[in-house]
Formats: sequence, C-alpha cells, structure tokens
Amino acid sequence: MPRIYYTAEGYNGPYLDINTNQEQHILCRKLDLYRSIITVGNPSFFSWKDVRINGFFRTLSNSVIQKILLVQANIESNQNGMYLHPVFNTYVSDQKRIVSYNLGMAVAKLYAEKLLNIPNLIHVESLKKVNAITFVNQVDKSKEPDLVGQTSNGEWHVFEAKGTSSKYLTTKISEAKEQARQIQTIHGANPSTISACATSFGADKIFTKIVDPPNEKGKEIEIDISKFFDNYYSPFFAMREASNSSFKTNKFENIEFNSIDIHTNTLNLTIGIETEVYELIQEKNFSLLKDYYSKKGNVNENFTQENQISIGLDGFIVKYSNH
Repeated sequence: MPRIYYTAEGYNGPYLDINTNQEQHILCRKLDLYRSIITVGNPSFFSWKDVRINGFFRTLSNSVIQKILLVQANIESNQNGMYLHPVFNTYVSDQKRIVSYNLGMAVAKLYAEKLLNIPNLIHVESLKKVNAITFVNQVDKSKEPDLVGQTSNGEWHVFEAKGTSSKYLTTKISEAKEQARQIQTIHGANPSTISACATSFGADKIFTKIVDPPNEKGKEIEIDISKFFDNYYSPFFAMREASNSSFKTNKFENIEFNSIDIHTNTLNLTIGIETEVYELIQEKNFSLLKDYYSKKGNVNENFTQENQISIGLDGFIVKYSNH
C-alpha cells in the first residue's frame, strides 16, 4: 500500500498519542484522495444553484470530475509511497497554487479521519453562507481557519490546511498556525484540537507537518448542528435528485449504498453514500448519525486495505466501477 508521511506535535489530553518523535506514515491510495478531495469542505462540490445555471453534467464535471482528475494527473504512487507527478512543473504559478491548495485540503481530510476520527470537515465560509454559524461578540476581522468538524462524541475540531510543492514548510506551517488559532471557542468551549496542517508535495514523497497550537485569543462562535450536517451532505442529495434515474443501489460485502457511476476517457468510478447515512440525514436523526460515526471508526480500516473501494467515516464511498 502506498504511504504518505507526517510528523505531529502540540496535542494534549486524549490526543497526546498523536504526537510523534520521528516521521510516521499512514496508508493512502489515489482512490482515498479521490474521495477526500470531493468531500472536504464542500463549497464547490455540487449545488442546485449550479445545476440551474450550468446544467447537471457541467456541474458534475466542475464539482466532481475535475477535482478527481486533479489528483489523477498530479499524483503518482507505488508500493512505497506517493509523489508529485513531473507534469506539475509545467504549470504556471497560479495553476500550481490551485493544485497545491486542493491537494493540501484532500490530505488534511485524510489526516482528520485517520488521526482524530473526524468524519466531517466543513468550510467556515460555507457555513456562513447558509447562516449556520454565529459569531459572538465579534470584534476581530482576522480571517477564520478553513475548516471545522465534529467527532461522534460531540467534540469540535478546527483545521487549517496548506499545500506546497516546496520541501520547506516553515512558512506554511506558521501561516496555518496563525489562521487555525483564530477560533477560540465553539459554543463556549475551546475546540478539542486546533490542527495546522501543511503538506509538501515532493518528487519523491508527500510529507505533512501537523501542529496543534495554543489558541490564546480568537473568535467565539456557535454552530447550528442541523445546518452543519445538512450543509455537509446536501451536495450528494442535490446530485441524486438532479441525476434522476442515474442513481442505483449497490452492495459491497455487507454495506449497502446509493451511488452514481462516472465514466470519462480516463475515469471509471462509482461515487455513493451508505444507505444508512442517507436515511438518517433524510430523517434529520443526528443523534443516530453520531452513533454511526462512532461505530464506523473501528470498522473502516478493514475496507481501506481493499484496492477497489474507499469508505470514509462520513459514509461516502468511492470505488472503481469495474469491480
């Protein structure tokens, strides 16, 4: 299995074991990055507004296919690891920045899952657009971190992701720490972790530095939990409704999921969500959804070893269609 590498520091309490004394790794395939890059954040995933303006197939291309192709084109892998494809060096600086940013977000999503058991990461900006976030006594105009997520036990976590093709991460991790600490409390309590996550995409490996910095000052926010979950999963529901009869029910071992097949000249994938999660979101049964998250944390690793499917803690699934 390919690997991506990391070091971590600054974590305390129940997360103390995340800290490393030397470079460690997690297992990661391109299929896992496909899943991560289309689910993390969600601001450009899939929306009814985009469908009305651009039509279903163009929206699907812009929000899903192009992001997956970004991984496919720019990341190579073998049994020892993953690394940046040389085609990246042919890009102009703006294109390099866009690719690095998106890849950095995808890697942050994987580390959130693997190290912290965070199933969902949503853009703060995305939550602001649907009035799901309230700023309490806001006086500071500084920029918020990229992402917030919640674990099955109800704890909130903050993530700031950076990506670069440079092997030097000092500047990026410093920027990430400063931005990550801009949220001090969520519902009156400190976030359980504040992760600054800076990733170097190199010609020989992918390496990430992860730090949980102190949040001595920052904004106080409150999050509408119903809108939080709706916002995270709404792109899939919009995609399902807009595609009419294209969706189908599949089964992998004992897991049933609703899915759509995506075929291009270079892609042959199935994207879906577990039926159990789909039904819980429809019912707005967020308590049982958290129970699902808790149960999934111990089971998911069995499936990520399989070559043909990637299953997230959030219930999203990406698999090769020819399996």
